Amino acid sequence: MQKRRRTKAVPKDIFGNAPKPITSKKVVVKQPPSSKPPPTPVPVPAVETKEEEEPPVIEEELSESAEEIIQSPEEDVIQSQMLGVTRRKSIGLQPKQEEEEEDSPANGLSDKAQELIDESKLRAKNDQQPKKAVIKTVKIPSIQREAPTPKPPAPKYRRRRNSFQPAARDKRLDRSRHMEYKYEVRGLMADIDVEEEHRSNVLGTMWAKGERQNVAEAKEFLESKHSEGVLTEEQFKKLCDVINKYTVRR
Repeated sequence: MQKRRRTKAVPKDIFGNAPKPITSKKVVVKQPPSSKPPPTPVPVPAVETKEEEEPPVIEEELSESAEEIIQSPEEDVIQSQMLGVTRRKSIGLQPKQEEEEEDSPANGLSDKAQELIDESKLRAKNDQQPKKAVIKTVKIPSIQREAPTPKPPAPKYRRRRNSFQPAARDKRLDRSRHMEYKYEVRGLMADIDVEEEHRSNVLGTMWAKGERQNVAEAKEFLESKHSEGVLTEEQFKKLCDVINKYTVRR
């Protein structure tokens, strides 16, 4: 066997233009026409729908049966006596006996109609007669209005008086100079040799009387100490000079 040569490979395109693949064409084989003729379609037989015919009404049979059923009452009685059978009602048709209705007289009026006519006549007579005017006196109850009660007088507004009464203006020690007074009097009593046991009493009582009451009360306190012998004449004068120094009018 001779080997087929391999097709040469297409060189690679560096510039990007790839070769188009070769498409193989398909060969279509045509079949020769058949010599047999096409089959003819078989006709489907149509289904015939038979209409049901209504049976004719036999009038003759009905009439004969009706004649047989309708029998006279005498024949029924004889037949029942001979055969010994109790009488039963026949199922056949029997002519209805028309009841003669008594026609009420057309011209005659019933009792109710007559009563209504009489009532209407009485009403007409009453309407024709003049009615007497009935005047009714209606008593109007007198409405008693109560007098309005007088309002109690409102109490007059009274101003509340302040119970605080300021003290009368008088000569007193200056309250704002209390610390200065304490340092000065302590140093003065040490200089004038006031006994130590009486220093605090003289210092506090002299300020309390002079600041709260007046300067005269403070000087009276110093005079009492001078008369007791606690203060000398010189000590008494110097302490009175301090009181005059811190005195203000307030």
